[in-house]
Amino acid sequence: MSFPNRFRIWDKQAKEFVNKGYTLGLNGKLIRMGQEVSSQDEHYVIHFYTGIKDKYDKELFEEDIIEHTIAKGGNLTQEVGIIRYLPDKAAYFLENGLPLLQLFSLRKLGNPYENPILFDLYLKK
Repeated sequence: MSFPNRFRIWDKQAKEFVNKGYTLGLNGKLIRMGQEVSSQDEHYVIHFYTGIKDKYDKELFEEDIIEHTIAKGGNLTQEVGIIRYLPDKAAYFLENGLPLLQLFSLRKLGNPYENPILFDLYLKK
């Protein structure tokens, strides 16, 4: 699968996603207006695009919370998970260990940054 290296950036101080004027350097560092951002770890969270869209054509990024269908004992059930990238497998998985590419009927519920209630409802343990 080939897709552009797209990402979104969560600004922790402004509490919003920002993308205009930002790029990533070859070293993986965030660059804004041609200058490397020195406080990247303190102020920004970068989420990469998975290359997959949900059944409503919404793009799925790292840390998005999704609902998906899974077959269990001959029955179809709905489960919820958060998307994570596993570098040792070079692929996107749900936190419960299921590979994203093996799931079907995906529906994006949101992300814990714009909708913190989703984190509390589905993922808080």
